[in-house]
Amino acid sequence: MKKLTKDYQVGTDQTAQAMGSGDLEVLATPALVAMMENCSKLLLSAELVAEQTSVGFKMNLKHLAPTTVGAEVTVIAEIVEEDGKKISFSIEAYDKDQLIGQANHQRVIVDKTAFLAKL
Repeated sequence: MKKLTKDYQVGTDQTAQAMGSGDLEVLATPALVAMMENCSKLLLSAELVAEQTSVGFKMNLKHLAPTTVGAEVTVIAEIVEEDGKKISFSIEAYDKDQLIGQANHQRVIVDKTAFLAKL
């Protein structure tokens, strides 16, 4: 299946303390989710026409280990199933050789204009 590997550096604005999801200066779970979604979106974007985009639909995440500010997080997203406009991903995140997160994620392909018309 199709796969993308992307590196992200943990910034001070991505800590649990800064984001309000916790009290410690470590990578926040919401920031890890954003990294994983971004990697998946980028992987899928290459398949879409200009009028299309994808939106996050579902995320099942295990945040397994803490990560310090300044660390480089490597995210690997792989498409594991395509069901019409619903695309499923398996995602792993690493801090060096340590697995820090695993997720199953679904994105839905939408027409940009039609999607925004729902606002």
